[in-house]
Amino acid sequence: VFSWICSLLRLYTRFVILHTPGWDDIFIILTMLSTATGSIVLCICSFGLGESIYKMTLPEIEAFMEVLYIANATYPLSATLIKLALLFQYLRVFNTKSRYRVFCKCMIAITVTWGMIFIALRWFPCYPVAAYWNFSIKGARCWGFGSRDPLPIMRVFVGQAISTAVLDLIVFAIPVPLCFKSDTPRKTRLCLLGLFVLGLLAILCAILRTVYVVTQTTAHTFQFDPGWYDPTTAGLACLEVHLAAVCAALPVFWPVIATTWGRIFVTTEVSVTRESGRFQLKSNRDVELDSTSSHRNLTLPDQFQESQSLEGWEPFVGDETTGLGENETVVEAPAVAKRSGKVRGPLGYR
Repeated sequence: VFSWICSLLRLYTRFVILHTPGWDDIFIILTMLSTATGSIVLCICSFGLGESIYKMTLPEIEAFMEVLYIANATYPLSATLIKLALLFQYLRVFNTKSRYRVFCKCMIAITVTWGMIFIALRWFPCYPVAAYWNFSIKGARCWGFGSRDPLPIMRVFVGQAISTAVLDLIVFAIPVPLCFKSDTPRKTRLCLLGLFVLGLLAILCAILRTVYVVTQTTAHTFQFDPGWYDPTTAGLACLEVHLAAVCAALPVFWPVIATTWGRIFVTTEVSVTRESGRFQLKSNRDVELDSTSSHRNLTLPDQFQESQSLEGWEPFVGDETTGLGENETVVEAPAVAKRSGKVRGPLGYR
């Protein structure tokens, strides 16, 4: 949910506020659709996840394997799309003749090749494809993720996980050299390092998936049981893609939120410099008001240095018959941004 919120904020910033959509935004939209498909399919599966297939009936196993096929098919697609979104986002940052831009284009070609290979292995694990979940089809040929032998599945799975971690590390490390440039602001450096750390968490998910599969495969009790082993690997895979999506979204919408956030907490500080008046009450007693003067020297940013001076009479004029009197007020109201939201007057903060 958090990655979806970040992605929607990114798209709103690009399409509505900045009016500068690009290919990276298209890949973000496709990533959202792909991850949503996999998540919905897993959620509607009312049985199988976390349960050994050896405790299910044959119809239940086939129904579960069909759902698992759709969910697993979305992972390499989502992983490829989010990498492309990050790389195309880098192309918008680096100069046309920059060597980083050339490197990004090379990584785009490598990522597309990697994606096509593992998407094909996930989408076409058997011939015919229905043999992946329909065990009654005779003469079917299965390979890779569709194999009934756990060892070939482990080899392909480990190859996918390791290559994913390596690609993620390279993609997330591309903007890191900007941190070591002398003209890079300190705040920008901290933001880049923060995003890199978040990317390392996504890489950690890929490493944990690899360790989990290798550990289970080397155990003597390991056997073909996707219902029992897949929930852990599927959860780590989803977390990996969603963390990468957050990394792709934060640099786009966060500066806009940070700028707008300061405007939300803007108040007006009122400094009363002179206030005098004479009122005649109906009891024929004269009451004279005279306030002390106050003055404050404020040093404000240029965008907040706006001073207003109001001088005038109250909308009533009194005389001896009505019992109403005169009131004159001179107010200086510079618009300032204050964190506390309080206004300081002659009597203190209120």
